[in-house]
Amino acid sequence: MAISAMPAEHAILGLLDLTDGPGHGYDLARNFAEGQPLSGVLRLEPGMLYHHLKKMEKSGWVVSSVEQQSSRPARQVYDLTDSGRAELKRWLAEPVKHTREIRLEFLVKLYFARRTDPGLAVALVAGQLEACRQWEVSLVEQLAEVELSENSETDREFSRTVLRLRIAQTRAAIEWLGGFS
Repeated sequence: MAISAMPAEHAILGLLDLTDGPGHGYDLARNFAEGQPLSGVLRLEPGMLYHHLKKMEKSGWVVSSVEQQSSRPARQVYDLTDSGRAELKRWLAEPVKHTREIRLEFLVKLYFARRTDPGLAVALVAGQLEACRQWEVSLVEQLAEVELSENSETDREFSRTVLRLRIAQTRAAIEWLGGFS
């Protein structure tokens, strides 16, 4: 079942994959707590974590079960399904589609790619670098096209401002990604 997933859901899939067995919400939530590597990229409160887990269970990416504990109340645990593993693998292999997604989604991908397959991490960076270079070319072309538009000078100036910012962000991302080589 295809669903529109968020970086948080893919992060949860990645955490379940790393645990190589069932995990419960409290353990998963600790990965997003202050001082943990993922907290610098993604904030995820426990309530939202459970919301994502329920959505992922409906999608067939995770299954839940009740785990009995000897001295404590039973707890809900979650395990990755084959479908969830396949989705994680698909997601990790794709560059993000927009420069603005590098700050969150790409960094989450890089975190899990480095932990599961260093070769995948190298390929992810190379693919993202190529995508950014293509975006840069497209944005420069769009900037040139603004001059030919029939919009008012005020609108053209605003369009130039927006495109210059996007070009600068994309070039900064290219420089940053180039540092991984």
